[in-house]
Amino acid sequence: MTPTRSSTRATSGRRRLLAEVERLASELREPGRIEDTLATLIGGEGTEYGIAPDELFSGGVPRIRPVLVHLAAQTGLHSGTEPAAGTADVALVAELLHAAVILHDAALGRREGLRRRAARRVLHRASHWLAGNHLTLRALEIARRAPAPEILGDALDALREVTEGQAFGESLQERTPTPADVLQHAESQAGAVLAFSCRAGGRLAGAGRPALTKLGRYGRHTGVAFQLAEDLAAFDSTDGLEALIRLASTGRPVLPIAIASERDPDLAALWRSLGDHEDSETALLIAERVGACGAIGRGRETMLENVWTARRALADLPETPARGAMDRIVGSLAG
Repeated sequence: MTPTRSSTRATSGRRRLLAEVERLASELREPGRIEDTLATLIGGEGTEYGIAPDELFSGGVPRIRPVLVHLAAQTGLHSGTEPAAGTADVALVAELLHAAVILHDAALGRREGLRRRAARRVLHRASHWLAGNHLTLRALEIARRAPAPEILGDALDALREVTEGQAFGESLQERTPTPADVLQHAESQAGAVLAFSCRAGGRLAGAGRPALTKLGRYGRHTGVAFQLAEDLAAFDSTDGLEALIRLASTGRPVLPIAIASERDPDLAALWRSLGDHEDSETALLIAERVGACGAIGRGRETMLENVWTARRALADLPETPARGAMDRIVGSLAG
């Protein structure tokens, strides 16, 4: 399989984003920069709440949510200003929401997949999002203590959106998703969690409604852009077929597959088969057919539209180091 230019650029963009987040996380961990609990979160260590690192930092860019909470709380401030109180608790809420998404995604994965069976054991076969997932309940407990009371409402809104998105994603397993379906699902998952991270960080700094709206828009489109970059990178054969097989096993809608299925009606059935049986030959066939119809290039265009929208949302915020760092994070995906 020959990788497409778009898939390799998506892989490079994802790596640049990871490097930028890791660089910022390293700076924030310097003595005196942030409080101990937030430093622990950014470092990926266990927390005083008894949440293990493997529950918090699974999937995606490990430190992006606590970094964005911290930066959003600083977007109206200049260098040398003390961080807003409560950033550690808000960052932990964001991490718990993300961990719950990852666990629930695994539980709703392909029927025969190993990840689905393991996740269902963790969830004890609970069918309801709030009742069955202790991570979400812990997130609400912590959000209730946040210094800005509106943060609890933001957390509930994010949970509601994520829950509705999960139900929508499950319904898509009964039909072939369209590109619009994929974007709607991404907005309700990674988009909703990063939107919460940025809005809640802004509330800690006392940001007004216009700034909160812009921060939320930035977070949502950054989440979607990163999700799309992850999907596109899975079609880059320089990293082998394992990433593509893992992506298929989740059962969630994927943009290149949705785009290609509009031109290749048999592709959706092949994708479902790959999720159930994790076969390398099927993965190779899918990658070749998706690349041949130009779906990777169209998918990258959609990702760049979200990058542009996220960067535009920051334009009217005060020009501070924090705003510049947020712009660099999402801009790194564009290359």
